[in-house]
Amino acid sequence: MIKTILIDDELPALEALSYLLRQYPVLEIVGEYTDLEEACQKLRHEPVQLVFLDIQMPTANGLDAARKMRQYQNNLTVVFVTAHNQFALQAFEVDAIDYIVKPVIKRRLDATIEKIMGKIPQAAHEPLPKRRGEFFNRLLKGALTNDQEIAGQAQQLGLDASQPFSLFFLLPTPQTAAPESNLAPDFRHRRTAMLDAISTGSLLAWETPHGLGILDFSPVSAANAKEEEQLAAARLKALLDSRFPQTVAAIGIAPQPGTLGNFAARYREARYAALLGIRISPRTEVYHFLDSGLIMPLAHYIPQPEIDTLINNTFGKLLRYDRQNSTELFVTLEAILLNDSLQTVAEKLFIHYKTVLFRKQSIEKILGFSLNSFTGRTTLGVALTLLYLNQTPAAPKE
Repeated sequence: MIKTILIDDELPALEALSYLLRQYPVLEIVGEYTDLEEACQKLRHEPVQLVFLDIQMPTANGLDAARKMRQYQNNLTVVFVTAHNQFALQAFEVDAIDYIVKPVIKRRLDATIEKIMGKIPQAAHEPLPKRRGEFFNRLLKGALTNDQEIAGQAQQLGLDASQPFSLFFLLPTPQTAAPESNLAPDFRHRRTAMLDAISTGSLLAWETPHGLGILDFSPVSAANAKEEEQLAAARLKALLDSRFPQTVAAIGIAPQPGTLGNFAARYREARYAALLGIRISPRTEVYHFLDSGLIMPLAHYIPQPEIDTLINNTFGKLLRYDRQNSTELFVTLEAILLNDSLQTVAEKLFIHYKTVLFRKQSIEKILGFSLNSFTGRTTLGVALTLLYLNQTPAAPKE
């Protein structure tokens, strides 16, 4: 995407131009300024490829401003926007790519964007899947919130913002979840192959900051949406396991088909379903948000600092004790919370029942409350859920 800043001393004109330009997914608006010096500070410290610049401002001349900004970034592409046309010749003397007279209309901007893409060819030749992926990730970050803006960018990418879809999140296994800079060339190639293999027919896949996202535009019946989505996700998991083994740990499914209007929330729900599901039932592999119970939605509403405090005040004590004494009390507590009886815990951990009782008493002493109390178990259940959602899970044990 082309990193772009806008400069106009008139705020209404700046907002109107910003609204129009945000409908072009090839542009990423990284700054909007009514003050030229603030814009220059941006250019001093961050790469910017394109500027839309008012040519007449009370405290500065746009022509001189363009020359000054090129001292910071000499490859900066400039588009002048002005209410007057008498500066057109001078504008091109400073190598402006275009000169637009206000009021700016979209049809005129279309021609400007075409010129820009010709001058910055990497943007013009970015593959459509990559541009779609960038668009989806901007939705996840909350960089796009206006419905008309979303619809405009979606249309330019060949998408219908009103078309419903199911949303899946593919949780990578720990060995394939490293940042891109740490990935071996063979895995980067395999990841590209995975995206190509998935993005066929009604499926559209992209790389997210956390794994892979998939939109499935297959129609599903309202009465059986959950079951149909689970079957589709299971087929997808089987396909990936056969072609790319040990790459995807789990698939999470967002509740009910929806549209781009609530994209970020639905992605978060699909991701949470995978993160929590694989810890509670690692062999299931496909997890629907609607099966997650009532605790997980709390993560939507609890601020992150409070989540960190809750985890630290509960499991933090236990984890520190385990590190200092080489014990496994946290593992025991986790098993107690996830199973119905202490006998089941003993069988799953391959230890004697009396050992579980002794560890339970030690845990209660460290935490300061009984694991038999409703309040205590509820607090720990919420904290455990939030802990799972705030970390990458270990690979499921065979």
